[in-house]
Amino acid sequence: MIQTSIKKRRGRPPLSTSAKIRAIFKVCPIPPTHFQDFANTFDPQKLYPELWAKRTIVKKKKYAPNDKFGIHEEIKGTIEQKGQLHENATTIVATTTTTTPAPVRLKLIVRDGNESNNLPVKPPRKKKPNPLDQKEECYLLHKLQYSSKPLSPKAARLKRKLYLRRLKKENGLKIFDIDAIVTEHMRSSLPLEPLTSDEEEEPLRELITETSIHDQAEEKTNYKQETEITYTPYKNSFASRLYGIPRLATTLTAEEAWTSPFNSRKLKPYIRRDYETIPQKLRLLWDIIRYPHRNDPNWLPPPASPIDFCYFQKEHLDQVNDLLQKCFWPGIDVSENLLFPDFSIVAMYKRLVIGCGFMTPQAYITYIAVAPGWEKSGIGQFMVYHLIQTNIGKDVTLHVSANNPAMILYQKFGFKPEEFIVNFYDKYLPDGSLECKNAFFVRLRR
Repeated sequence: MIQTSIKKRRGRPPLSTSAKIRAIFKVCPIPPTHFQDFANTFDPQKLYPELWAKRTIVKKKKYAPNDKFGIHEEIKGTIEQKGQLHENATTIVATTTTTTPAPVRLKLIVRDGNESNNLPVKPPRKKKPNPLDQKEECYLLHKLQYSSKPLSPKAARLKRKLYLRRLKKENGLKIFDIDAIVTEHMRSSLPLEPLTSDEEEEPLRELITETSIHDQAEEKTNYKQETEITYTPYKNSFASRLYGIPRLATTLTAEEAWTSPFNSRKLKPYIRRDYETIPQKLRLLWDIIRYPHRNDPNWLPPPASPIDFCYFQKEHLDQVNDLLQKCFWPGIDVSENLLFPDFSIVAMYKRLVIGCGFMTPQAYITYIAVAPGWEKSGIGQFMVYHLIQTNIGKDVTLHVSANNPAMILYQKFGFKPEEFIVNFYDKYLPDGSLECKNAFFVRLRR
């Protein structure tokens, strides 16, 4: 091992390891670098063998009083090198032992700065953006649609793209993903070859020829079909525009299943069709229909219509808002629930909305209402059951008025009051309202 002999002077710190290394390799044109001690990383004996063999070896002597580095002026041996050394070049006195000296192992660090530009510094990698999930897309689209400030061109394009994605999901169409297509193309092992002018024109000629032949055949087929038509179907006739479609005379829901914009789940037209429940108002309607024919033994009543339970749709919006404003307070608008119809239920008799229930994706029931005359027949009970089953793994919560008889219904399902809030409905009810403003906060724990 190399031993360096350096005099420690009072008032000055001893020389650092980097200063020692600079002094040893002063004869070698190494650019200014930063040194740091690490084991088994830097071996000067292997990196500079010629310089290591020609290093100066002297015997240990007493230090001269005026020596700057505490090194004796008397040196035995010379350094053989080409060229002349700098006037201020210094050597370090070292002693050797009989055993093979172990090389000093140091780590050489070259930093990109004023001293050295040998190694370029790589810029930090940018984080890969994460794609939006379905819920975040719906929230962003709703925020852009109802923005109070005018949108910039970029924001307007983003809103249109999000709206197009939602429209395609509702219709079950495939969403165009340019990133996936470009990635698949870049991973392809086939080389890219430029097309010649003849190759570019040949597919167009074939396409034009095929299109013209197809158009001619389609025109002949349409002409034959037009001559064979003897009547117009009712759904395509002008009378259907005047009188409406017969199916919509007894219902107000979609004919086929549609895709939810919240989680792309298929929603059926009906949740349940109840032919057994007969509320008090429905019996009154039947009595009104039977009364004119009470003396006619041959009269047959019309077929009974069921009570339909379906998901919330835009056709129900006006009737639902009107029902909730009559049952609770004015100014209620539930159009936001069209973004997540999975957490809703609407009860109808033919085209009349007689009840509704809404819940947020966080399992908080916002509104449950049944029209007067249709209550106490199990309609509200089924709506609460459906909303509870929608979020099975979460605790269901809601606020209920202190004098609302629906508290008994909630207790049947296992809801328990956790908090009594004074004047909870004070900010919702109009001035001078006689309704109770206190509320219970109840929870159904899972």
